[in-house]
Amino acid sequence: MMTALADELNEAAGTLWDVVPRDSIPAIRTVEQDGVTHVLGELRDFRWHQGLAEFLPPGSEFGISWVRLQAGETLDVHVHPIQSMMIFFAGSGTLNGDLTRQVGAGNVVVVPPGCHHGFTAGRQGLSGISIQFGAGLYTEPEQPRVLFADPAAEAGAHAQLLAWNRDRIEEFGRLPVFDLLADGTLEDPTKRKVYQDALQIWVDGNQTLLFSRQASVRDPIFEKAFFGHMTEELGHDVLHADRADPDEENAADQEQFRDPIIEAVTDWFAHQMFVLDDVEKAAIVHLVIENASSVYHRKAMPVLAKYLNNNYFELHVEADDEHAAIGEELIRRAGPRTYQRLQQVLGEAWAMIGAMTNRLVELTRAA
Repeated sequence: MMTALADELNEAAGTLWDVVPRDSIPAIRTVEQDGVTHVLGELRDFRWHQGLAEFLPPGSEFGISWVRLQAGETLDVHVHPIQSMMIFFAGSGTLNGDLTRQVGAGNVVVVPPGCHHGFTAGRQGLSGISIQFGAGLYTEPEQPRVLFADPAAEAGAHAQLLAWNRDRIEEFGRLPVFDLLADGTLEDPTKRKVYQDALQIWVDGNQTLLFSRQASVRDPIFEKAFFGHMTEELGHDVLHADRADPDEENAADQEQFRDPIIEAVTDWFAHQMFVLDDVEKAAIVHLVIENASSVYHRKAMPVLAKYLNNNYFELHVEADDEHAAIGEELIRRAGPRTYQRLQQVLGEAWAMIGAMTNRLVELTRAA
């Protein structure tokens, strides 16, 4: 076997004919599509160098380019029909589009067909090798094999998602839990205690959720926003547990209230913080939980404020809308395809929070 391999190598042996300087490969820095000029940074397709073109496999099978973005430079979000791979060897930056990630030297970014992606370079720029498993994307610059995202379409998709979410907020405001708040049921001390104890499970779980999100965040931009939100929410579980209810003087001595359904819903939300990307985490917390919280606290305050530490409601009525707005800005970093995925994620979260409030009603009315 070794002899056969040696013979094969001898037959295939060639001579190292050259070392190709990077600057000897022609470069392009922009490409035009539909009358719009898009910045590529610096792109040098190996097939634009005669010697490299002769050395590489056929152009229909494989494309490779040297690429570089200067500090602060952005390659717009785009999509292409073939799979590709970016291998970064210098600098750092941000991956934008369907995923938001920090990237840098030593990282490999795998891009499936149809995936929206782009890059923004950090302070040291961002350099790497782009490999396409098919014809090169820019080998023929006049006919690039990519489709750049349409800013107008992105803005429309963003607005459409927020409009869809507003409909879900309105639906939430019509759930049975608000009938419970309005019909006098909670004037009964026994029912009120069951209601508040059951809701405490959810309130406590929200603290766990925020810690989970902070532990799993990847993008520094999201990390800063998430941390600011978390610090403002710290201790709200204690405020909700601080009852001013004269019928609960011995509440501290009583066993903790447990309910498997509310606990399961609460755990579902915390689990999402470890399996979703940063954009999806922001959407669940800010577009679902904070908007639901805003509706709930405004309607519950007239009924329950006299039975709880008043700071609890005051803080939420003031801050919930601001916290919801954080999510509207953070999801602007998503591409059109991601907005479709976000609608699915948001729909699941709204269904879960609805199940939690329905369980509150069931427990309270049965008490």
